[in-house]
Amino acid sequence: LVMLNALMDISEAESGTMQLQREPVDLASVVDRAIDLYRDVADSEGVTLATADSPADGTPIVVVGDRTRLEQVAANLIDNAIKYTPAGGRVDVDLAREDGRAVMRVRDTGMGIPANELPRIWDRLFRGDQSRSARGLGLGLSLVKAIVEAHGGHVAVASAPDRGSTFSVSLPLEGRP
Repeated sequence: LVMLNALMDISEAESGTMQLQREPVDLASVVDRAIDLYRDVADSEGVTLATADSPADGTPIVVVGDRTRLEQVAANLIDNAIKYTPAGGRVDVDLAREDGRAVMRVRDTGMGIPANELPRIWDRLFRGDQSRSARGLGLGLSLVKAIVEAHGGHVAVASAPDRGSTFSVSLPLEGRP
């Protein structure tokens, strides 16, 4: 059932039919909730989970979006980062304003992703060689991409084996196209 629901969510987001309950959302509250949900998991895995303080000017980074869907994005990226980071490693989540957009970065010190797999990580059901032993359905990143794009944003990754990964989500700021 979980797999079917995820596939349906991806399909709806990609086709533009996903019902988004749009409202102004402070991204810091989204990140804080996801970190609260995964703090115990990180602790039990021996992974440090941290978030940077809000932007230097202290003003919230607000987007117009579906809070629940944006929380799914943050939770999925944080879950993956913890899952693929060995004990003693760390996962950092930070927010910024860049080029008139809100940017959330989830950076880990984990195993990284081989270059030949990077283009495929967004594909439904794709699981790289190193990820096959970990729990999961191979749908999380497809869902992340679909939700972010349904919000008018984009997602990217920078990664190298044994150097960790950084996933970046860019969304329009409130009041911006």
